[in-house]
Amino acid sequence: MDIKIRNVSTQVANEIDKIAKDEGISQNTLYNKIISDYVKSRDDFVVNILPPIVRALVNQELDRLSEGANSTINNVYIAAQKMINTTEKIENLLTETITNSEENSITDEEILRILEISDKESS
Repeated sequence: MDIKIRNVSTQVANEIDKIAKDEGISQNTLYNKIISDYVKSRDDFVVNILPPIVRALVNQELDRLSEGANSTINNVYIAAQKMINTTEKIENLLTETITNSEENSITDEEILRILEISDKESS
């Protein structure tokens, strides 16, 4: 069947021509595709079923991302707590070492060993 389309603006006609060239197809083939796709999209089944499916998929993905974010937040919180505990231990150790600097001389290895032991005790 032949269909004639009248009163198409020059801008739209030029855009159709550009799209057809980019796709490597004729203008006629492109017009057929546009009309066919439009008719298919007007099918009530597609129009009615697609939004709930998309909504369900989006909600499912949002739930998955939310769970991952909560897990990450918990891991960051635990790491921050461990860093705070380690900082307090270092602060206490250094304060004691500075206060008793004449009596004690502690090495870096000893500090690390004390931190390892206290970390094992708190775990």
